[in-house]
Amino acid sequence: MTKRIAVIGGSGGIGASIAQLAGRDSNVTIGYRSNKEKAEATAKLIRDGGGSAEICEVNICDGESVGRFFKTVQEQWGGIDSIVSATGPAFEMRPITEVDDEKFRHVIETDIIGSFNILKRGIPFLQEAGGGSIVLLLTLAVMKTLENDAMSTVPKMGVEGLIRTAAREYGADGIRVNGVCPGSIKSNSIHFPFDTGEKVSPVAAKVLAQTPLGRKGLPHEVAELTGFLLSDKASYISGQIIAADGGFSA
Repeated sequence: MTKRIAVIGGSGGIGASIAQLAGRDSNVTIGYRSNKEKAEATAKLIRDGGGSAEICEVNICDGESVGRFFKTVQEQWGGIDSIVSATGPAFEMRPITEVDDEKFRHVIETDIIGSFNILKRGIPFLQEAGGGSIVLLLTLAVMKTLENDAMSTVPKMGVEGLIRTAAREYGADGIRVNGVCPGSIKSNSIHFPFDTGEKVSPVAAKVLAQTPLGRKGLPHEVAELTGFLLSDKASYISGQIIAADGGFSA
């Protein structure tokens, strides 16, 4: 049976690559917050390749919005087999004492509460389908702490806790929950300042210099790992945090 996959944050960058890979042999719904045009462009690429894709707006910080999103996906495809969250707010890299209170609260709300909403509202649909797989994207800082990165590291460590807890609580229902940590990837960075042309932020340059493979990864390389974790080939893998970081966290 063709799998039915919800990719939240699938409108650009790594999320779009994940959605396109999934769309080769699955029915995909792309969840987006504000950029409907990018979501529709990704869906069109999937359809042009012979796949099936729809889009649906969702605000992961709003539990009711997340619930409506999953209900829409179920109505579109008749059920949900897998969920991917490739979301993450933009944030500044700076020492803890220089972090703005409201901006820190925002990343906590988006990452931790958003992931909680996705798991709480999504797991019942996977239970109804008889099991499935969930993959949440994290950050390489979960594997190896970086200075000036509290606005990413702290909330994503909270998401890691949600992943491991959900994996233990719902394994008996045939539901697997895992996390993927992208390293330095050739994509739109969520760090400020953004990469522009040949210029990279000092932190990005440091990470790349310490990456054994000596290059940035490509979005499809993260997508391939995510796709594997969604697939039946990973049927005995759950509760794991796996990096696609070129060896940076080794």
